[in-house]
Amino acid sequence: MTAHTTRQGRRTLMFALAGLSAMLLVAQLAAQKGNVPTFTGKGKVTEALNTDTGALLDIGSGVTMFFPVGLPIGRSRLVTFKRGKRAPAKAIAKGFKAIGPTLDFNGAFNTAGKPIVVTLKQKRAPSKAGYRLVLAMEVGTLCDDKNKRYKLKSGLCSGWELLDATYDRGSSQLVAKLNSTGGMRLQFGLAKEEAGD
Repeated sequence: MTAHTTRQGRRTLMFALAGLSAMLLVAQLAAQKGNVPTFTGKGKVTEALNTDTGALLDIGSGVTMFFPVGLPIGRSRLVTFKRGKRAPAKAIAKGFKAIGPTLDFNGAFNTAGKPIVVTLKQKRAPSKAGYRLVLAMEVGTLCDDKNKRYKLKSGLCSGWELLDATYDRGSSQLVAKLNSTGGMRLQFGLAKEEAGD
């Protein structure tokens, strides 16, 4: 058995496990969502979050952000979730391919083990050889030659973290779990796999 075959087998198993994990997550979310208040808007929702109740923010076109009960956010944390201005793909990562709208969430949270879940309706699983499905999260970072043209109001520059995302075939949606939020833009997309992935 060659190293390539072994690597391919590992990758197939990883995709199968990721798909199963996404299905279980979506089933769990469906049960939880029935117990939390839902706030809807056309492209934008501004609402006070409450750690005791959780919330589902739905901005239409199949885009939601789910906050489970028990997040360490207090009882009246005002946040806005909306469609945002698209960032240049090269600002996110070399070869990045955006999927769906750019999103903007102004809350910067550490979720302490209770992930916030972002979903986007998608008819088919996006895929491209040599790429992986991600949610890119914008964060403020020190300026350097690569990002100095993308200055933020804070005096920092725009940086992007690539978080693994999955596709749930049962609900036809992209799913990403966030253990923290950067308080800025979010973008589903395909990112080039690193050597050794």
